[in-house]
Amino acid sequence: MLARLAPAAALLVLLTACSSMSEVTSVNKDQYSVTYSSGTQLLSWVEIKNQALQRADQHCQSLGRKLVKPSVTSNRATGLGSKRATVTFECAPIDPPKNTAQ
Repeated sequence: MLARLAPAAALLVLLTACSSMSEVTSVNKDQYSVTYSSGTQLLSWVEIKNQALQRADQHCQSLGRKLVKPSVTSNRATGLGSKRATVTFECAPIDPPKNTAQ
């Protein structure tokens, strides 16, 4: 009986594998990288890219800066394989508001 349930249990474990976000890592001065992996979740490339871009933006905001020059790469996985998007980006100073009063 248990032998018949083992394949179903293994499939359930695979299907519940979670997506993951890497830590933001420094690449160069003011340049960073973050990777989002879908695990086995059925997510579109747009969703995966947006998750990584959102994390990049949050990182820059936490530094009191703004996200600039994002570059997105992927592992080009298809089908049920884990999709992964990596965003390399910079955090630039936020431009001060321009004084329009004269």
